[in-house]
Amino acid sequence: MIQLRCLWVVIGLHLMLGRLCGAEAPRDPAVFGLTNLWNIHLTITPKAWKEMGSKTSNRSQPNQARGFTGALMEGIFGNNGRPQGGGFGHRRDDYTWATCNVEAGGRLWTNVAIRFKGNSSFVRAPNGLKRPFKLDFNRDAPGRTFFGEEELVLNNNVNDASQMREALAYDLFRQAGIAAPRTAFASVTLTIPGQVERQFLGLYTLVEPVTKDFLKRNFGTSAGLLVKPEMMQGLAFFGDDWDAYVDRYGPKGKVDPADAQRLIEFTRFIHTVDPAAFATGLAKFIEPEHLLRFVALNSILANIDSFIGNGHNYYLFIDAKTHKAHFIPWDLNEAFGAHPVSGPSAEQMTFSVLRPNADSNTLIERCVQDPKLALVYRAQLSSLLTNHFEPKRLHADVDRVAAVTRRTVEAESKRAKADFQKTVLGTLAPDAGDVDQPRHDREIGRDGYRPWGFPDAVQIDNVPLKSWVSGRYVQVKGQLDGQVRGRRPRARLNQ
Repeated sequence: MIQLRCLWVVIGLHLMLGRLCGAEAPRDPAVFGLTNLWNIHLTITPKAWKEMGSKTSNRSQPNQARGFTGALMEGIFGNNGRPQGGGFGHRRDDYTWATCNVEAGGRLWTNVAIRFKGNSSFVRAPNGLKRPFKLDFNRDAPGRTFFGEEELVLNNNVNDASQMREALAYDLFRQAGIAAPRTAFASVTLTIPGQVERQFLGLYTLVEPVTKDFLKRNFGTSAGLLVKPEMMQGLAFFGDDWDAYVDRYGPKGKVDPADAQRLIEFTRFIHTVDPAAFATGLAKFIEPEHLLRFVALNSILANIDSFIGNGHNYYLFIDAKTHKAHFIPWDLNEAFGAHPVSGPSAEQMTFSVLRPNADSNTLIERCVQDPKLALVYRAQLSSLLTNHFEPKRLHADVDRVAAVTRRTVEAESKRAKADFQKTVLGTLAPDAGDVDQPRHDREIGRDGYRPWGFPDAVQIDNVPLKSWVSGRYVQVKGQLDGQVRGRRPRARLNQ
């Protein structure tokens, strides 16, 4: 008994001394940060790799001559490295969950849930291996996290020659006071036993998913309705039956009928209220300044693959307590004028911010046509231009990120290195460097792959990112000053 008492005294003195000296228990490293770079190794069994791609598809032309690479990809992935079933514009359940091992930060997690994600970023993966992934550490092991984060998204940057647009764009949204995911970067390697061993995949953008934890952190609660609409012009009104909304609005989790009714009322208001009552009534459903700031920043970024263009890549959250709706940006890899089917990025630099929507969008159109709300919208554009989308500041951010990611990108492939040198470092002319090596799977390129609705000629150009930012700033300022007339945005080349 005396020995036990002595032990407790020693422990107590040790803890007290630690507090007096300022010592703290070891803390998990911060996962997210604009210049955080993780080294992540994934180990996936051949069976799991095939299962992950068993329920999805892209719409490509039939393979006429798959050759050695095609045969190799079929052996590794199945169906010539292509997923099966479904179609373009996948829902979450289209991808099959499997398990993998994850090594990072000196730790090993076993049997972590993993699946593929994305559309064009999925099928245009370089060599069929640098796919975009979703990791869920909590799915099969409740309470388990990656240094405090239950879920992570690994985006492969395939449509972004600079490989930093997504991180920079999310950072701008957060700076502007808009709830948006946090990011970091990751250098990723992959092992498929018996097929590839610690294969270096390249640079990924590590993105915080929109989950209950995200909602609690940003809005103080996760109670309410979270939806992720797909390919819908604006917020469509489908009548009074909630069942008519489920497919297009994509609700996440269990839906409270009261929250569903609130969304129905909001969409009814958008499409039916008298013009005279629109400006004053809008605040019942959403804070007009927040809505218009969200639209304005997407427009400044010429982020056409979004709510202002293709009608997807965003979440809408309706708070059960305040009943107010909140827009949350998502999948920003084609921001800064990089949506390949909207034309060259130099052309997207000139897109109008005063007529911001590419396709019909009743909510946006009613806002910019209402005299009072139009003034609020212009004020948001001016504020963003003055306080956030400022070339000197953004150029410095590009340099900060490049200092961290350059070595990883340049080791990825000759094409990735050339693209980075053109778009970030400015050390190569647009037509210089290794341009023969494709950015994506050679077999998909040989087949003439294009996602459904994409034109035949889809090209990622190499306008330096800093030049685009500077040019866009001048364009937007000129439009606001009445000195420049912007080009109407378009979501597709054939518009």
